[in-house]
Parts: sequence; C-alpha cells; structure tokens
Amino acid sequence: MAELLAEVHHMRTDNNERLDKTNERLDRLENQLIKNTAAVGELRLSVMRLADRVEEIHELDRRVRVLENIVLPKPPLQAA
Repeated sequence: MAELLAEVHHMRTDNNERLDKTNERLDRLENQLIKNTAAVGELRLSVMRLADRVEEIHELDRRVRVLENIVLPKPPLQAA
C-alpha cells in the first residue's frame, strides 16, 4: 500500500509540475497576444491614416488636372 501511495504522490507531483509549466506557457502566450493585439491596432490606425492621405493626394491630383486643362489646353486635332 505504501508503494501505491508513493506512486500516486509521484504522479501528482509530475502532474503539478506539468500544470505549472503549462500555466507559465499560457501566461507567456496571453502576454504575446496582448502585444500582438496592440500592434495590430497600431497598424490598423496607420493604414487608416495612409488611406486618408491617399484620398487627399487623389483630390489634389484631380484639382491639378482641372487647372492644367485650363492653363494648357489641348491643341485642336488636325484632319488627315
């Protein structure tokens, strides 16, 4: 009986050690997930800002084309 109790105690000790290692790994993964989530948020904000800048540049390009068409009219087409 004493051998059985010793074996059960050893198994519990092993299980507790594995559980502790699993918990430590889970804690590290949770911390990494938090960091990744924050980084994704920053990237999303950067992409949104970039999209705003692209729209702004597109609008400026459109305005410049209008001005170019006024200032530099196309020459009339000549019949061949």
